[in-house]
Amino acid sequence: MEPSDEGAPSLSPQTERPVFPPSPRPRAPEHELRDRTKAAKLRHKAARARMKSNRLEDRARHLVQKAAKMERRADELDGISRTPMQSPLNE
Repeated sequence: MEPSDEGAPSLSPQTERPVFPPSPRPRAPEHELRDRTKAAKLRHKAARARMKSNRLEDRARHLVQKAAKMERRADELDGISRTPMQSPLNE
């Protein structure tokens, strides 16, 4: 018995069409509003995080300067003379 090709269409690789994913359906207006609300919340959180990061960087810079000042004062009181250190490159 020979298998019949009636049930399964045979397509050669040369004649196959490329398969693209289905395009997304347009969303309803209420979903668009929800998406915009979520986007606004995320943008606000990002801005707050950026502000906090900047504030912490400023605070860290201030504390480094304060520590250096205290070290210099302690050295003066002890009568130690040190060569000034170069500031880090990331400032």
